[in-house]
Amino acid sequence: RELVVTRTFNGPAHLIFKAWTTPELLMRWWAPKSFGITFISCEADVRTGGTYRFVFGHPQSDQPMAFFGRYIDVQPPTRIVWTNEEGGEAGSVTTMTLEEKDGKTHWSCPTSTPPRMPSTRPSLQAASAPIPSSSTRSTRCSAP
Repeated sequence: RELVVTRTFNGPAHLIFKAWTTPELLMRWWAPKSFGITFISCEADVRTGGTYRFVFGHPQSDQPMAFFGRYIDVQPPTRIVWTNEEGGEAGSVTTMTLEEKDGKTHWSCPTSTPPRMPSTRPSLQAASAPIPSSSTRSTRCSAP
């Protein structure tokens, strides 16, 4: 199964890449306040063979949530491939690509997940349902 998210940014690829590879910047945008979660810590050694660990808190949970994995391939400023290992050995793999043209950058981020056993839980069935395509949005990018 694969989920592909795309977006066009009004800015150069190197700034979007920097936002994805600098822990201080990641913490500013990864978990918007509207999500109701807090980004507690961010460790990111963004290089081929490096690792990451993001820890989040939620007011309804006394335990933090950790997301972690490895960087399989890093090619500044156009590509990052990483694993999502918090779910065990057969986690998903995400490939982010940046393509710059005429001052705009097309961002694409497909995530491949291994097949799972069918679930009888309605919440998991809903999460497995196809997501309809929507129109592309543009976002302005500027250096911090």
